[in-house]
Amino acid sequence: MKNNIKIICFILLATFAKAQSIVNTESMSSKLDSTFVLTTSFDGDYTSGNIDLVQFNSANQLAFKKDKNLVRLFFNYEYISQDKEVISSDYTSQLRYSYALKNNSLYTFVQGQKAVSLSLNSRFLLGIGYRKSILKKNKNYLDIAFGPFYENEMYLKNSNEEVHIINYRYSFSSFFNFKITDKLQNNTVFYYQLNSENFKDYRIYLEPKIAYSFEHFKIYTTVRYRFHSTPYIEIKNTDSQILFGFSYDLGFN
Repeated sequence: MKNNIKIICFILLATFAKAQSIVNTESMSSKLDSTFVLTTSFDGDYTSGNIDLVQFNSANQLAFKKDKNLVRLFFNYEYISQDKEVISSDYTSQLRYSYALKNNSLYTFVQGQKAVSLSLNSRFLLGIGYRKSILKKNKNYLDIAFGPFYENEMYLKNSNEEVHIINYRYSFSSFFNFKITDKLQNNTVFYYQLNSENFKDYRIYLEPKIAYSFEHFKIYTTVRYRFHSTPYIEIKNTDSQILFGFSYDLGFN
C-alpha cells in the first residue's frame, strides 16, 4: 500500500463578502489521489489607520481512502473584525463517508456550523445521497448528485429572541471539470437545495474556478455566489465573493 501525505497551502489575495450556509467540499476532494491526505489552507489580512481590519481564514481536510471506502473530515474557520467589532466568527465542520460503485458513489454526511455574519447561532445537517458520473475522459468529468438531508437551524433575530427552523431538503448538485490546456483548467460546482414542504424556499450555490498549474503550485481565480430565496430573519438573501490566490502542494511517498 502506498501512503502519501499532501499538504496544500494558499494565500488569499482579495475577497469580498460574508459567509453563507452552503459549503463547497469539492475543491478539496478533487485533490484526493492517495491513501492519506492532509489539506490545509490559511489566509489573512491586517489593516490599521483610518480603518482597523483583521481577517483570518483557514480551511482544512483530513481524509483516508481504502479500497472503495473514503472518509473525510472538513473544518473551516473565518474571522473578521473591523475597528475592534467582530463582523464574522464563523466555522463549519463536516464528516463525510463515501462508498465507490465503479464511477459512481453513495455518501452520507453530518455537518455543524455557526455563522455570526448571518446571525446563525447553530446549524446541524444530516444527509445521504447518490453521485453519478455522466462524463469522464482523462481529467475532464461531469458528475451529478442527489440526496435528502435534515436541517436544524437556530438564528438570533435580536438580542432576546431566537428563531428555530427545522427543514427537510432535497439537494441537487453538479460537478464539472474541464482541462482547457495542459496547465489551465476550469472547475465549476453548482448546488440547489429545495425545502421539501415549501418549494419557494431554496438555496443556490455556484462556484466557477480557473486555475493555472506549475510544477508544484497553482494560481487561480474563483467566484462564489450564494442565494437564499426566503431568509428567515432580516438579512440579505445574496452573497458573492471574488478570490485570487495560489496553492502549493508538498507530497511524501
